[in-house]
Amino acid sequence: MKKKSVAVIRCSGSAAIIQSALEGQSGPDCAAIKTSVKALSPEGIPRACAFGCLGGGSCAAACPLKAITLKEKGPASVDQEKCVGCGKCVKICPQQLISLIPPENTIQPFCSGRAPAKETRESCSSGCIGCGICEKACPAGAIRVEDQHAVIDQERCIACGMCASKCPRGVIHDANGIFSIR
Repeated sequence: MKKKSVAVIRCSGSAAIIQSALEGQSGPDCAAIKTSVKALSPEGIPRACAFGCLGGGSCAAACPLKAITLKEKGPASVDQEKCVGCGKCVKICPQQLISLIPPENTIQPFCSGRAPAKETRESCSSGCIGCGICEKACPAGAIRVEDQHAVIDQERCIACGMCASKCPRGVIHDANGIFSIR
């Protein structure tokens, strides 16, 4: 039986800055971490992405099949073989980083940031800076830059991998590996 959808986490950055700044202060889940970050200062934690994974593991705890794991000091990761697309992780993420997508949509931008390029460069080494290179590289016209990050129109995407191969920051991921044109 074919899966209807799988979860994808649109962040490939690091939660290390947030986790180290909140050491001993944060609660046991992402909502508590987000509250702690806001309490530290109105602007949040300097040099931390305000849109990224908080690393608290609420999504992993909500997943009944243990398809989500936390990377050390990084964002959560979904094992798409285990994921059944129940959506519990989508509902619990306070950053709204998780989406359910059809499993055949293999090309995905792993960034939800909307900060200006300069701020993104300072806070995340793998965040989308909205440069538009992916948009220009796409032969199907399936990518546009919106609110400082790449958005893929899955109806138009032909999964050629050109956007992923051209992205200078490694934001766009191809679950099948990048195809080469001969």
